[in-house]
Order: sequence, then structure tokens, then C-alpha cells
Amino acid sequence: MKKAVVVVGILAVVGGVRAGVVAGWNVDGVELDVGTGLDAPGAPYTFSATTSETGRISAQLTLGVGVTPSTSINQYGFKIAGSDETNSLAGAIASDHYMEFSLTIAGGCELNLDSIEMKGQAAGTGCSNVVLMTSIDGFVDGQEIASAYPVNEGSGGFDTDSSGFGAPIDLSAAKYQNLTGTVSFRLYGWDSTSGSGVTYIRNLADEDLVVNGTIGELSGGVVPQLALGASNGTVSVSAVFDGAGSTNFVLQYRVGLTDSNGWGTVSAPFITNTIWEVEATNSAGFYRAIAQ
Repeated sequence: MKKAVVVVGILAVVGGVRAGVVAGWNVDGVELDVGTGLDAPGAPYTFSATTSETGRISAQLTLGVGVTPSTSINQYGFKIAGSDETNSLAGAIASDHYMEFSLTIAGGCELNLDSIEMKGQAAGTGCSNVVLMTSIDGFVDGQEIASAYPVNEGSGGFDTDSSGFGAPIDLSAAKYQNLTGTVSFRLYGWDSTSGSGVTYIRNLADEDLVVNGTIGELSGGVVPQLALGASNGTVSVSAVFDGAGSTNFVLQYRVGLTDSNGWGTVSAPFITNTIWEVEATNSAGFYRAIAQ
């Protein structure tokens, strides 16, 4: 009798948390004015995250209605018309002079933020002052999370290191924890001196804008436990709820643990105890249950 060799693993039931990058953008190859690399050409120049927790976070970069797009490749940024230049944060807010990155959290999940990292700079005629603000505070003047002014012309003017903001932007405070729905951040700029001056996220290695944190099942939610079994050449995956389920889950599978091997959904939504059977020859990898 042949024995089935089970080479499947349970990576996680994602009602717990996974630390690290929850959304990241790599602007390599992006050119806003012609639409290269964007979700669709034209305003608001939507650029979805190139790295994110699939199925749990939807994240986009966009531009405010008061700015025009950058016109060079390998950057995501904005210009301000000479006739619309402002000299204060209040003016920048009123004129919608910003780029925004927003994160929409899937139902049944909550987001706990940790930090933001970025590689940003301004041309010599771009914005001399840049601040980061959030929807959590209502984008109100005086509620800046971080500021870089004056922005040093050239490389790294508002990087999250000593050349710009000073360090990764700390989001460990209580107001950035247990978030649901959509949370947005905006980089406002002012004191530009030419309509051709650009303020932008620039391309270096890996992601150029990163939001770090953890995302998991809503606190107090019921999470299924996964188990594996094998019989007659098939592998069974079972999900068992310890109590009444309150959120739909799906089963996901991936070949390995590296970022190049994405998760694929292999079941319909479930909220009660469920068992699946898969062929052992196609089961070298990992399974997880994830809240929808």
C-alpha cells in the first residue's frame, strides 16, 4: 500500500496578526502625465500599492485636485501652477496641494499601524515645506504628524532619515491602532516658486513609500483553526470554529513563503466548520484562512 506524503503546511489562520509592510509603493517605471504604471490614466492619477496584504488591505496613491502631475519617469509627485502658489500650510490645505495615500481595511479586520517610511524630495523650485497629515486628525492645520521645512533641495529632502523627516514616522500611538474602514495620509506642500517645480516620491531600491503595521481579525472575533490530514492520496484541510463564527473566511494557498509566490483563494466563503480535499500532488505549499 502506498502512503500519501503530506508536504503541506499551515502557515497561519489570519485572524491573528502579521507584522511588517501592510502597503508599499515602488515608483520604478511610473510616469503620471502619460499614465504609465497607473491604474488608469488621468486625474486623480490612482496608483495602487505594489505590495500589500492581499484581500485585507486595498491601498492607493492619488493627487489632490489642486495640483498637476509630475512629468518624469520613476517618480510619483505633483506640481503647483505659478498662479496658485501658497505660502502656508493653511493655504496648501485650502488649495488641495497634496498627494494622498489611503488604506481601506477589509471587513472583519483591523489595522494597527507602526510607522511610515518614504523616499521623497523636491526640485529647487518645488515645495520648500512639506508635512504629513492624516484623516484621523481631520487634516487640520496644527495637527501635522511630521514636518520637513525647509526641504533641502535635491536628493532626500523629505526622506524618513536624517536628510528629511529625521527618522521613520512613528505611528505607535493609540489613535493609530485598531483601525477599520479607510484611513488616509496626505503630504501637503507649499512655498514652491515655479509651476515646473516638482515635489515627489522618487525611485530607489525596493518600495519607495511604505506603511508598516499589522492587520488581523477584529478584536474579540471568532477565528477558525486549521488542521491537515491525509488518506488514499488526498490531503484534507479542515477549519473548525471554537464558537459561533461572525465573519466570512476563505481558504488560501501558496506554493512557498517568498513574496514572489502570491496567495490564491481556493474556497468559497465559509463561516461554519468546513473540510476540503485536495490532490496530494498539488499540495506542496501552505494554507491559511483569511477574513474577507
